[in-house]
Amino acid sequence: MAPQKTPGVVIHLTDFGEADKIVTLYSPIIGQWSGIAKGAKRSYKRFVNKLELFSLLDIDYNDQYSLPIINQAELINSHLPLRHNYSAYTAATLVCELFRSWTHANDHDPELFSWLVWVLGQLSRCQAIMETMAIFLVKYYDRLGYQPNLTVCDSCQQLQSSGSPFQFRASHGIILCRRCYHSPLTIPLSISTVKLMGKAQSLPMDKIDRLRFTPVSAQEAITLFKAYDRALLDRESPSWNFIGN
Repeated sequence: MAPQKTPGVVIHLTDFGEADKIVTLYSPIIGQWSGIAKGAKRSYKRFVNKLELFSLLDIDYNDQYSLPIINQAELINSHLPLRHNYSAYTAATLVCELFRSWTHANDHDPELFSWLVWVLGQLSRCQAIMETMAIFLVKYYDRLGYQPNLTVCDSCQQLQSSGSPFQFRASHGIILCRRCYHSPLTIPLSISTVKLMGKAQSLPMDKIDRLRFTPVSAQEAITLFKAYDRALLDRESPSWNFIGN
């Protein structure tokens, strides 16, 4: 069988034996995918400085075995600055954990892949990390089909400044204005955060840089998605706890 090719971002690595690595990546062609790189720890020609977390690669592989064999990898972008900035690194680690949790083999989404490349590129510049993550999370859950309904209060069907702060109900993916919720405020959202997230849902990638989240709005959005992700998966990815620290 002829070797196959695909681009992909490395989202997880596992040592296998003394010399090999199992590489998990997300590909726009084959979705989440794992293959074994034989001799990866010893090969200074085929794999040196390539099979690293966050790296964008073009790989050649052979899939005639139950665990495909990676024959060769060409490095497109290592996103090296992520390894030298703690905040950017922890944010990128969360991104990879989310892809591992939510994506599957043969369930590819080229646009989702584009957002993965976008967020790693933005985080590599180490600027506006919280804002970048807020935008990415909005687009990520939108592509998954789990976008929360932020258009109006789910009870009174209004979206007015007088209803702020809003309460996000993670179990239902809805917001309630302060006139309609009757429980302690646990996930508050200002009207500006609600509107920014709504705009982020609708804007394409080439216009997304028009948005500007304040630090407060970015933190509110990230807190929302942390609770939402936990409610959807019934568990919490550890990396959520390091975002913003």
